[in-house]
Amino acid sequence: MKTVHGDRFLDQLATRSREKRAPEGFTFELTYGCNLRCVHCYNPTHRAVPQEVSSEEAFVILRQAADMGIVTVTFSGGEPLVRPDAFEIFHEARRLGFLVSLLTNATQFTATVADALEEIDCETIGVSIYGATKETYERVTGVPGSYEPFVRGLEHAASRRLPVVVRMPLMTDNVHEVHEARALVERLGLKFQYCLDIMPRTDGNLAPLAHRLSPKQKVEINNSLIGHTTISRADAACAMTDAFISCACGRNRFAVTPYGEMNLCVAFPMPKYDLRSGTLRDGWEVLKRTVDDAQPNNHYECPRCDVRLHCKQGPSDAWLETGDMSRCLPHFKEFARLEKHVHELLDPRQPV
Repeated sequence: MKTVHGDRFLDQLATRSREKRAPEGFTFELTYGCNLRCVHCYNPTHRAVPQEVSSEEAFVILRQAADMGIVTVTFSGGEPLVRPDAFEIFHEARRLGFLVSLLTNATQFTATVADALEEIDCETIGVSIYGATKETYERVTGVPGSYEPFVRGLEHAASRRLPVVVRMPLMTDNVHEVHEARALVERLGLKFQYCLDIMPRTDGNLAPLAHRLSPKQKVEINNSLIGHTTISRADAACAMTDAFISCACGRNRFAVTPYGEMNLCVAFPMPKYDLRSGTLRDGWEVLKRTVDDAQPNNHYECPRCDVRLHCKQGPSDAWLETGDMSRCLPHFKEFARLEKHVHELLDPRQPV
């Protein structure tokens, strides 16, 4: 019998799904409630409210997804583990045959929670790290006393060999500790990654951008951490094509909010299709039309831009920041210009 490595299988699945225009995975934000108050977070409220989906509503969404042949689900928040019924939902997803991934801050990882996660048999557990020291970590989280539970959580995860990848969102508040954070994570035998994406809140508030690194700082970090994976929306999910919206949104992935709204992506919160009055299958058709009907306006510069191949900006970035998917954002253009320059210096023979 032919065997295929898990990552390769998922890559092949994603490719086939994009070709068929059928979803293979989705992100399910279980709650906006969170025990942290991170300065850079795109979460619009940090509070759990009564209108968030119930356990049974979550089960219905998962069953509809399974009926559509969807294979992967990533649970996120907020902090999904603050939901009292989180493990009931995880178990239902596994019962339905999903490959389950989890995005968490790990501060809820007691020995009991780590044992329960081991039983779930997650595909991946993405844990965020905000600093290597108590001072920096809690400056970012805004919650005194949050650092120690985080470190204990990492230790519990490492002792059980959970499939954890620790990702550091780099910003002005913590970039000085990136090497120390990497050392802390790798000392525990866990994988370290970093991320340069800081986006506005999904309600349009631009406050998180005050913590974003400058394009020059981003290039310097990339050069100093060669060999460590940079996770970004453009790199991880968005292939460059001639389509106006060329990412996975509405092609093979989507997102569901805690309020039961079906969107293109967590970072692209539209068209807010209401799953309480419709089905996931019908919502997928609405998402596809949303993508297909989106057209650039006279502000659109990408086709004639000389740094396009190095640009990490997507329509969602422009939409969140300006309300116009066609706008060129100076931050991304400068970052792309600097990245192009680095590539030319490294290998002037390569096309840029």
